[in-house]
Amino acid sequence: CLTAFASEGANILLPCPGYPMYEILCQFLGVECRWYHLQPDKNWEVDLDQLRSLVDSKTSALLLNNPNNPCGSVYSREHLTAIMGVAEELKLPVIADEVYAGITFGDAEFVPCATITNRVPVLTVCSVSKRWLAPGWRLGWVAMYDVDGILASAGVNDILLKLCQMSLGPAGPMQAALASVLKDTPKEWYEQVRSDLEESGKCCVRRIRQIPGLETTEPEGAMYCMVKMVPGYFDEQVGGSAIDFAAQLLTEESLALLPGECFRAPFYFRVAFPASVEDLEEAFDRLEGFCQRHAATSSPSTSAGESLTTTIGSPESSP
Repeated sequence: CLTAFASEGANILLPCPGYPMYEILCQFLGVECRWYHLQPDKNWEVDLDQLRSLVDSKTSALLLNNPNNPCGSVYSREHLTAIMGVAEELKLPVIADEVYAGITFGDAEFVPCATITNRVPVLTVCSVSKRWLAPGWRLGWVAMYDVDGILASAGVNDILLKLCQMSLGPAGPMQAALASVLKDTPKEWYEQVRSDLEESGKCCVRRIRQIPGLETTEPEGAMYCMVKMVPGYFDEQVGGSAIDFAAQLLTEESLALLPGECFRAPFYFRVAFPASVEDLEEAFDRLEGFCQRHAATSSPSTSAGESLTTTIGSPESSP
């Protein structure tokens, strides 16, 4: 979808923190990335005023990821309505990455972006990799919502068609199976997957909150949560960055985490929780022992709200 909005001098608005492949694709296409901030102290909602400040005549699209990777947040209908209102005001088409559609926890409700308004053209992206737990199939689809024909008049649908003709797609048997996957998967299966992920997410939050030096917010969906390293809590060997933390954790405990620098979020790391609760408990036993060994001699206590807002979206977060 990003290719359809790539033109000379164009820029696209991307979330920060955000899935790193967006930036890689933009760089390949020669498109400037402009980062709008997700606010950790507001459950990773979009900073709409800051988003407005990024837009100029060369801004070609706004990319939204909901439910969110890496933050595990799910936008409420009210917040999504506000975002789409800004998109309409600024005349921005929206690319809606909704590959985690339907994976929500507790009272969180997934609201498809295109259902909010028909006055903003939307390209919705989904796949079998997440909700259907089949990442190896490399199978997905794009739905175009273009009531006023804005995207069609700009040739977006023709570009997408050409891309499909040029790119090698998934194997034929996978494509043939898709109709049955969508039509015949029982509701009970979806609920079991959602319930298992919710249980795993609760395990992560419970264990992280028991480990001094780490802070997190409760995930509302997807299969991830972001964990913050309290500034100054850890020793010099691991406290200098999340990259140092993750590298040493892998060396000492054979435990892999993605450092927040991958998502433009320094001093954070992402925890993925598709694993069973039993496996997660063992992983957090290792993480807890690691954090105890690497605590600084004198460790500060920093409130989550204060420290979160001073790292995400700061100049230091943009390499």
